[in-house]
Formats: sequence, structure tokens, C-alpha cells
Amino acid sequence: MERFIVLKGLVAAALILPLLAQAEVTLQNVSSTAIERLPAYEAQRLFAGRVIGSQRADIGFELAGQVAEVTVEDGQQVKAGEILARLDTRALVIEKAELTAARREVGARLDQLDKDLIRFNNLRESGYVSVGQLDELRSRRAEAAAQLSQVDARLNGVALRMKKSSMTAPFAGEISTQQLEKGFLVSAGQPLMQLVVTGNTEAVFGISDRLGRNLIYGQSLAVSGDFGEWPASIISVAQNLDWRTQTRTVRVQLPVDAPAVDGNTAYLHLPETRDVAGFWLPLTALLEDVRGTWAVYSLAAVEDGSYQLRKRSVQPVYQYQGRVFVDGELKTGDRVVTAGLHRVSPGLHVSLAAE
Repeated sequence: MERFIVLKGLVAAALILPLLAQAEVTLQNVSSTAIERLPAYEAQRLFAGRVIGSQRADIGFELAGQVAEVTVEDGQQVKAGEILARLDTRALVIEKAELTAARREVGARLDQLDKDLIRFNNLRESGYVSVGQLDELRSRRAEAAAQLSQVDARLNGVALRMKKSSMTAPFAGEISTQQLEKGFLVSAGQPLMQLVVTGNTEAVFGISDRLGRNLIYGQSLAVSGDFGEWPASIISVAQNLDWRTQTRTVRVQLPVDAPAVDGNTAYLHLPETRDVAGFWLPLTALLEDVRGTWAVYSLAAVEDGSYQLRKRSVQPVYQYQGRVFVDGELKTGDRVVTAGLHRVSPGLHVSLAAE
């Protein structure tokens, strides 16, 4: 019986050993990339700012009064010269009627004095009117003419005040921060709404002095936000620094078709070259090591055509959009595992996956 059991075990071993040998020959494929050591890397600095209309104006009435009508709403598009609101002009209408009646009266008196002056001149030639009477008539005629000019000036003043009682748009744009309602009492020059140009937007940023001093007019940079990422060109760089933030103000012009609107938060992408040697890797190539350090798996070729995994310590320097710039115990031409680190371990023999 024991001999039978031993013989059965030998048969089973003979069947299993070839399978184990075959399993050892099957190597795991790993994704990898060849690295290149660079003397420096380019970092993308982001500076927050905001989108503004290329032109904006705080609008109010030039006269004090009571609002009689508001013709626009917040966010409404308006054309240049369009009436936005009106003041109550009933008092001006009454004043204009009074002045118009006074002008007719003075005009009638002036016409009569002109006729009298013609008649007196004829009588003066016949000797029926004295020089003093003629001079008095001329004085009265000059006084009436001055009164007519005064009434005309007051009528012009009323017309100007009636015109200024209507708030008009100085340029085409969008109404913003409208704070006006019918019946409001407003003072002269009080800002009541804001008009912003649309379809021609800019963005303004505060840039550190060290980076801002190298920017030039017309330079193209990327600007991003909730409206996506768009190319923008620099239209102005302040020569002086803001004493509060110690930054240089930079304005950029956004494309006409960019959906950015006034008030959007925007980010300026400003490349900066940093003289630090290292190499770029996908973020998935990093392996968390002991005590907060990081490592990668390098691939060392062996004689049978496979590769052996070796752990190499690295120091991450900069990370951006799924890539990381690191320095460490590697050189140009080395291959590094880029994915699936949880399925491998140091010393394991693997093969390269097809790229």
C-alpha cells in the first residue's frame, strides 16, 4: 500500500513539474518608456485674474430729479444712443410753455417797435419828431431785443435740461448692475447703472515683477477658465508695480469668439524655464516608497532576453497635467515602467509590452 502511494506521488509530480516550468517561462508584459535627461524644464505658472469688457462706463443723470421711466433691464443689450431711462419733465414742460408765451409777447412788442421806428424816421425827416423821441424809441427797441434774446437763451436751457433728462447709452453694450426703479429720487452724477462692451473682451492679471518684466506687446499666451482655454495676445504691460501687491498689471485681448463674459475668473498660463536637470515621466510611473519618498521601476536587460525590475529612488520636482519631472539615479536611455506598478515587484523578470 505504501509503495502504491509513493508511486502515485511520483506520477503526480511528473505531471505538475512541466506545468510549473511552463509557468515560469511565461513573462508578464509591462508598459515602459525610454527616458531622456534634460538640463532644464519648463514650468507652467498660473496667475488668476478676471475678464473685463474692453470698455465700461458708470452711467447716471446729469440732473437731479425723479425717475419717470426705466426702459432697460439688467443684462439687456443696447445700442449706442438708445434711451435707458427718463426723468420727470412736467415742470420743464410748464416752464417751456411760460417762456414760449413770454417770447411771443416780447416778439410782438419788438415788431411794433420796429414799425414805430420806421414811422418815426419818416416823421423825423419832416420835422415832426425830435431827436430825443427817436433815441428813446431806439432804446426801447434795443431793450425788447435783449429781452427776446434772454427768453431764447432760457428756452435753449430748458431744451438742454429736457435732453439731459433722458439717460442714453454712450456706446453699444450690455447693461450691468442696474440699480434704478421708477419713482426713485436721484442726484446729479449719481451712478445708476453700468454699461459694458460685449464681444470684445479683455482679461487683466497681476504678474510677479520677475516674470512680468520680460513680457512684450503682442506676445501670445494661453488663458483658461470656465469658458475653456483660448489663445490671447498681450495688449499692455504696466511699467510700474502695484505698491500693495508688488505685481505688474498685464492686460490681454481674448478672441472675439471666446465665450468669456465680464466678471469671469481667468487664469494666465505663463511658461517659466527652470535650470534643474531631470527627466519627464507619466505620473503613473511613480511608486510611493518608504518614509514619504518616491521611486520608479527601471528595466535591466538580462541574457535570456527578458528584463529585471530594479527599484530606483527619484525626487519629484514639478507636476503638470499628468506628467512629473523628477531627478534620480537614472540616465538617458534607461527604460522605466509607466503603468501597472501594483502588479510587479523588484527583481521580477518581465517582458516589454508592444508600444
